[in-house]
Amino acid sequence: MNPPVTIAVLGPTCSGKTAVGIGLAQRLDGEVISCDSMQIYRGMDIGTAKPGKRELALVRHHLIDELDIAERYDASKFVTFAEDIIRALCERRKTPILVGGTGMYAKALVYGLRLEPADPAVFAAVLDEYQRAGGAEALAAEVGAVDPARAQSLAQNPRRLMRAVEVLRLTRRLPAEAPPHSELQARDEFRQFILMPEPAYHREMIRERTQTMLAAGWIDEVRQLLKRGFPDTPTARQALGYHEIADYLQACGSLEELTDRLFHRTIHYARRQRTWFRHQHPGARVIHVGRGVSCSDIEEDIATSLGLL
Repeated sequence: MNPPVTIAVLGPTCSGKTAVGIGLAQRLDGEVISCDSMQIYRGMDIGTAKPGKRELALVRHHLIDELDIAERYDASKFVTFAEDIIRALCERRKTPILVGGTGMYAKALVYGLRLEPADPAVFAAVLDEYQRAGGAEALAAEVGAVDPARAQSLAQNPRRLMRAVEVLRLTRRLPAEAPPHSELQARDEFRQFILMPEPAYHREMIRERTQTMLAAGWIDEVRQLLKRGFPDTPTARQALGYHEIADYLQACGSLEELTDRLFHRTIHYARRQRTWFRHQHPGARVIHVGRGVSCSDIEEDIATSLGLL
């Protein structure tokens, strides 16, 4: 193809993205680029639904197991890494296939959003302040001195709040907000496909996967991460479900209660992702997923729609 096309397979957690991405890579002589804020960390395998050894052996994956949990990861780093990988793949005439559900990372890359400066030392100081008693309120007040309305919104999202304070201290202004939805236009080389499971079917898949993860050793995975200082990490500590398991290990509650908490936490997260992908990616094609729709069906649909089969 000229110019080379990068296929983005996006969507909420537990929507079949991993299998579809691998299948497309096999069909189209491609390689997978993970668009996941947590799969890049070594030792966080089960709870992040990271592709297993068998899956990783099928096609080459990028941005998997690249960082230690003590290292910071953000949209700026992701875009820098991903653009370098895409460039190299195109030079080798491989099809880049972006796969994941971290919406802000995907949006920044696909729509070419402006990236704000970052400084590990400044962020470390912000994180330290946030973790103190009353820290969240103090950081929100710092933002509120510049923009009270935005401070109220950011207070609901610790990662975004800390990032806003970091940028504010580096630039004396808050991070630029994304342009209006109506003005967003994907870069020419990207073709986006969003997998959107039917809600009832999605709930079943999430419940089944939660049970599978726990049976596979998720609790022990968290136990090992706690020994490595997981609660004090800058980014990894925000991974879905890990906090709940850490609490379970300390409180010694019942496994049934933990399973239920993880299920409902994941459902809540998936709803937020569904809303994000419905509204934040104009121009993307939504593929509805339900019973009877196989990954192979989706792969063939995507490849055919792009004229690649």
